[in-house]
Amino acid sequence: MSNTLLEIQDLNVYYGKSHALKGVSLSIQEGEIYGVIGPNGAGKTTMLNAVAGFLDYEGSISYAGRDLAGQPSQEIVESGLIYCTEDRDLFPYFSVHENLLMGAQFRDDKAAVQDDLDMVYDLFPRLDERREQEAETMSGGEQQMLAVGRALMSDPDMLMLDEPTLGLAPVIIEDIGEALETLQQEEGLTILLAEQNSTFALNHADRLSLIETGEIELSGPHDEFTDNDYVREAYVGVH
Repeated sequence: MSNTLLEIQDLNVYYGKSHALKGVSLSIQEGEIYGVIGPNGAGKTTMLNAVAGFLDYEGSISYAGRDLAGQPSQEIVESGLIYCTEDRDLFPYFSVHENLLMGAQFRDDKAAVQDDLDMVYDLFPRLDERREQEAETMSGGEQQMLAVGRALMSDPDMLMLDEPTLGLAPVIIEDIGEALETLQQEEGLTILLAEQNSTFALNHADRLSLIETGEIELSGPHDEFTDNDYVREAYVGVH
């Protein structure tokens, strides 16, 4: 993990007169899981939306050495940076299989698409069991798996996940965590994980940042967070 894949420097975002992100800086290395934790409204989603090209910002964002300023969202996707939003953005009346194929709609290599379909179904056996089921009829946990699976069908080099465990049962959260570690270890995928569920992020991230009221308050390796009394008491519930 020696090469920087995503570099954010002095990122500022405004909603009207509201200063939502205040000089946020962080760098993510190839092949790591990077967690961004913090309370609801702290700025996690705003940061991901800026990276994905959905928001105007001040500062700089570069991906794989390329400045993303002014880049359309589609070009960012084509560069290998894929965003799985909190809303999941599934096609509700499409089947599981059809939703997955929509993730690969801009890919021409049919053999590679089939390989990735096999990988997704192997990663999430529940999706394999429900190939023909409409997305809207699935549980929240199954929909989250489908959202991640569809993002993977875009063949990402880096995957950004916004609150992937929100509202999910513990057994599904465990499945999601195992899938992320498999993707990192076996596929070499780089993952940016924004989570209110600090315990989940701490369990799976190599490095993390804590964001509060739009500012980075702490950044460092996993152990630095687990040993920090404030993080333990405020976000993990350990005293």
